[in-house]
Amino acid sequence: MFQEYASQIQNLTKLHLGSELSDQQVQSLCLFGDLLLDWNQKLNLTRITDPYEIILKHFIDSMMLANYIQGTKFVDLGTGAGFPGIPLKILRPELDVSLIDSLKKRLDFIDIVISRLNLKGTRTIHARAEDFGRDHRYRGQFDTVTSRAVARLPVLLEFALPILKVKGLFLSPKGLQAQEELDESISALKVLGGVVDKLQSYSLGESAEHRAVIVIKKIKDTPLDYPRKAGTPAKHPIL
Repeated sequence: MFQEYASQIQNLTKLHLGSELSDQQVQSLCLFGDLLLDWNQKLNLTRITDPYEIILKHFIDSMMLANYIQGTKFVDLGTGAGFPGIPLKILRPELDVSLIDSLKKRLDFIDIVISRLNLKGTRTIHARAEDFGRDHRYRGQFDTVTSRAVARLPVLLEFALPILKVKGLFLSPKGLQAQEELDESISALKVLGGVVDKLQSYSLGESAEHRAVIVIKKIKDTPLDYPRKAGTPAKHPIL
C-alpha cells in the first residue's frame, strides 16, 4: 500500500527536513508503514490509519528530531510502535539505537521491523523507564534521549536525565502545551541536573500544526535517588 505514497514520502521529507532520501530509505519507510497497518489490526499500535496521515504525523514528525540529535548513542523511551526511533534510524543509519518499552507485544512487532528492514545497530529492551534508569548498564550512557507522547515533561525528565551523559540532550516532542510544561519543570530540572537549551516550534501543515521540540541539556550528574521506583514519578512528579 505505502508504495503508492513513495513520492509523497520523498517530497514531504524534502519540504520539512530539507533532506533527500535514498531509494532504499523510501522503501524502508514504505515497508515499515505496511507492517504497521498489518500489525495494527492485532495490537492496536496507532489510532492513525490513513497512510498520508501516518507519513506526516508519524514518519515526518519523528524525523524532525534529527536536527537536534548529538552523538550516536540514541535511546527512545516508551517507543510504542517505534516512533520516533525507527524513522530516525532509517534517516540516520549511523545511529546506535535502543528502543525501550514496557509492553513486550509492541517490542515483538518492532523486532520484526528491525529484521525485515535490516536495521543494524538497533535493539529493543523490555523495561519500564524507571527500572531502565536505575540499571548501571544504562545510566549515564547515552548522547541523546527522546520520548514521544508518554507523559508530561516533569515526569519525562525523571526518566530521561539519569540515562544521559553529562552534556547529553533530551529531546521532548510536544504540542500546544510545550511552554506550560516547561514552566511546570523548573523544580525537576534543578533537582535532576538539566537546563533548557531551546524550545523550537514548527508546523507540518493544517492537519499537523502546533508542533514543538523542547531540548534539555544535562549539565551535571543526576542524584542516585532518581528515577524513583516504578509508578512514583507519574503519581508524584517533581513540582
